[in-house]
Amino acid sequence: MVRPRNFDEIDVLRKAMTLFWTKGYEMTSLNDLLNVTGLSKSSLYETFGNKHDLFLRAFDLYRLERLSYLLNYLSNENVYRGIELFFMALLNKVSKGCMTSNEAIELAPHDKEFQKVIEKDFEDIENAFFNAIEIGKINGSIQSEIDSLKLARFLTVSLQGVNVMVRAQTSQDRIKDFLSVILGNLK
Repeated sequence: MVRPRNFDEIDVLRKAMTLFWTKGYEMTSLNDLLNVTGLSKSSLYETFGNKHDLFLRAFDLYRLERLSYLLNYLSNENVYRGIELFFMALLNKVSKGCMTSNEAIELAPHDKEFQKVIEKDFEDIENAFFNAIEIGKINGSIQSEIDSLKLARFLTVSLQGVNVMVRAQTSQDRIKDFLSVILGNLK
């Protein structure tokens, strides 16, 4: 007879997500995962599979929450202002940066399965920006003559650059100057 689970899967995924986000995939050991989640080895394997499977599920939770966060900003009627507020909020992020950026650099170059996940994540971000830009062009809050898809791709790539700079703890003035150029392309 299967014993009922005495833990919340989302809570475990969130704890694993934070650990992977902070330490990276390679530096996170099985013992680290067991310590932070409070699971036994058998519970972890029975519920989540191996470390890689747990990582993929934790990353999926991260990317869905982050996409929801982005969409919240992009739902601003003044799309330009929503994008501006979103990028400015990145300056206040903790130094661990963005899990997508971190793991795209660490894992995607040699993990084909994760490379597909990252590509889908970039595509979702791009689509969110594209849809918002189209709305902004209709309501006049985005006045750029640049093709909406090119602008969306520019913002998607710029987002990753800002995330890396935040993680590297570079000068806020440098990032603010970069953000002024990003936003200037939307006017």
